[in-house]
Amino acid sequence: MADNNNPNNEEEKVQSDSPEKTGGNLTSPEGVLMLIIAGIIDAISIIPVINVASDVLGIIIIGGWLVITRSGEALKKAIKRFLIACGIELIPVVSIAPSWTWFVYKTLKDS
Repeated sequence: MADNNNPNNEEEKVQSDSPEKTGGNLTSPEGVLMLIIAGIIDAISIIPVINVASDVLGIIIIGGWLVITRSGEALKKAIKRFLIACGIELIPVVSIAPSWTWFVYKTLKDS
């Protein structure tokens, strides 16, 4: 017979809701919003005339989000990825790659 007052049942429920098992923060409101914003910025970067504007938007919006939401070791790890994404976006032909979306995805997945 199952014991409904067993504290182990509550522990199992808490463990099943952990970020490792649910895929991180990808489906949180913050994650969905930042993925959409990154996708829009990447879509804007396809147009050569306003490519520089999309780079500036990405650095300000996504960089600001990074600094506000991350701290300590997570920030150090994410800054390396952020610099890679900035470098990719600053190269004219290569900037078509969805580097901002990749950066936001990897940052959310690692948190």
